[in-house]
Amino acid sequence: MDKTLQALDILEECAKNQQQINYQRLYEKIGLDRENPADRNEGSRILGEVNKISVEKNNVMITSIATLSGDQQPAEGFFEFAIELKRLDPNANEDDKLKFWVNEVKKTFNAYANK
Repeated sequence: MDKTLQALDILEECAKNQQQINYQRLYEKIGLDRENPADRNEGSRILGEVNKISVEKNNVMITSIATLSGDQQPAEGFFEFAIELKRLDPNANEDDKLKFWVNEVKKTFNAYANK
C-alpha cells in the first residue's frame, strides 16, 4: 500500500478513537525511521500530502493529532503546512499557533466522531 494512504488510514483510525499518535510510532507503522534524515524528510512530505487529502475530504488537518513524543505538540512542519494551506496566518505568534492547533485537533476529532 502507498505510504501516504497508509499514513492517512492510521491517522483516521486514531481520529475515530479520539486518540493522538506520536510521529515516531506513525513513522514506524509506515516503515520509516524518524532518526534517519532521509526518512524524516519523506515522512514530512507524506504528512503534507495527507493534510491536502484530509482538508479536501473533511476540511480538517488530520495531522494535527500527530505529535512529538516530548511535549505532545506538533512539529513546526505542521504549522508550515497550515500556512501553505492558508489556514494559519504567516505572522501567527506561538500563542496563535497553539490555539490553532488545539482547535484543529477538536475539529478533527469531531469530524471523525461518528464514522
